[in-house]
Amino acid sequence: MRHQAHSQPAANPDKPLAPEAALLQGLYKVEFETPRGKALGVINADNGKLRGGSSAFAYIGTYTQNGQSFAGSVSSVRHTPDSSHPSVFGFDEVMINFNGTVKGGFAICEGTATEFPSLAFKAVLTRVAD
Repeated sequence: MRHQAHSQPAANPDKPLAPEAALLQGLYKVEFETPRGKALGVINADNGKLRGGSSAFAYIGTYTQNGQSFAGSVSSVRHTPDSSHPSVFGFDEVMINFNGTVKGGFAICEGTATEFPSLAFKAVLTRVAD
């Protein structure tokens, strides 16, 4: 099933935001990877809370921000049993601790899952809407 485009234009990630607007705030597309694989989803950042998901996983967490830097944790929990959407960690429930930097309409972070501290996690968030 194809998704139809929404009438609201997406944010322009190439357009720099004013320093005071460089907050991790809004709806983001999230592209993340570990050495085990890559995946896509969406996540909403709102005043320290993170909520989002993909076709098979829900993401729930918190974050703090200091200037351009941010840190937090998010749990990834499978909500739909579907072998065509494997976990990039190899397990269906993990707690990810991360830190990163906001750069205009993007945020870049890295971290590890508490359950697998040797498995590196990286993510790029692209703002979709405020």
